[in-house]
Amino acid sequence: MTKAEILRNLELEELIGTEFEDIMEIVKLKKGENIYCDRADKLFAQYLLEGRVQYIIYTPEGGEFYINIFPGEIRGINRCFFRSIEEEAKANFEADLLAKEDSVIAKLPLGRIFDMEFPQKEKLLQKIIEMIVRENFKHSRYLFFKNIYSDEEFLIKVLEMYDEVKVTTKELAELLNINLRTLQRLIKNLDDAGIISRENKMISIIDQEKLEEYKRKFEK
Repeated sequence: MTKAEILRNLELEELIGTEFEDIMEIVKLKKGENIYCDRADKLFAQYLLEGRVQYIIYTPEGGEFYINIFPGEIRGINRCFFRSIEEEAKANFEADLLAKEDSVIAKLPLGRIFDMEFPQKEKLLQKIIEMIVRENFKHSRYLFFKNIYSDEEFLIKVLEMYDEVKVTTKELAELLNINLRTLQRLIKNLDDAGIISRENKMISIIDQEKLEEYKRKFEK
């Protein structure tokens, strides 16, 4: 896929033929290759073209969250523009990018746009704002869930959001702001129902059908 085709797929065709297209990077990753995500590299968002990659997010206490990224998904738009937020994130979390398959990523230097001049720049910035709003909602929706769902529903929403969670129960309780004993009981219920697996601090959903059946009680 050419750089122009990538921009067209992202509906950022205003950047085709500009210097932005010249400084885009196409990175190929071999299966198993692990890249440290330099949070100081704030100018780039990452768009997965081929394969599958996994973000491994490390908490200060040593816990890990895993997010699978599939072709057509883009991450890191916020980092390109909101420096103060990024510095706060850097102080609390680190991340690696692991190629689960042979993969191809386009690195998009969206943070450079402000220093460029090209036709329809205002229209493009409006698109970028919409992309940021969508990304913010996707990654922060658990905050909304916390306010409108019970602890049990909230836990399930978080487990559905991440493919795997590798943290201690105590740390997870702190991260989700759920009473430790309550969380232990909820996790045991899901484990006993055959919905999740717990091994070496790793929690993952193993039976989606059982989970859907379990969730029906919330509809009453």
